Amino acid sequence: MLTNQQWWESLSPEWRQAFSITVLQKNTPPTEEDLETLKSLAVLRLAGPDAPHPNCSFELSDLSGISALVKLQILIVSHHAITGIEEVATLPQLVSLFVFNNRIQRLMGIEGLQKLEQLYVQCNELTSMKEVEGLLQLKELNISDNKLTSLAGLTEKHSESLKKFVCLPNETLKQKEIIHTEREWGIICR
Repeated sequence: MLTNQQWWESLSPEWRQAFSITVLQKNTPPTEEDLETLKSLAVLRLAGPDAPHPNCSFELSDLSGISALVKLQILIVSHHAITGIEEVATLPQLVSLFVFNNRIQRLMGIEGLQKLEQLYVQCNELTSMKEVEGLLQLKELNISDNKLTSLAGLTEKHSESLKKFVCLPNETLKQKEIIHTEREWGIICR
């Protein structure tokens, strides 16, 4: 198992910089106490330079820096250049995941997040949402402005907890998918 200092050194330069700017708010090397603080975060917000209220002056290209932050409950990484979110699989306590305005192509990594209640992945490049099938605690799902052709992954089992479902617009989403979801399962497609 890596020490905190070894973990810090193993991070990519962009992630060390992101943590230094947004969480530690200093340019000097982190202390052991700083690293403990980082690893015990419950909430992490990294809003890229094009976000309405940015706190990160550059775009992150991946989520590699979050893997050791196992206490995270809320993760917000918006307005970056991220294409995949596999690293969230290491975050069992995650309740809210906001990864909108990125370049995410698939949701691999979320399948085992049984506590996930909020998932906001609008304005990405998703063609499928099959990975949400087992996430039956979802209360809010925003998957609008992607490249979906189907709502496969959403099931009748979601109807009990899913109270806010935003899937429009999705230019390639078939009207029959929306009608089926609303009529058969009672999940309103906004």
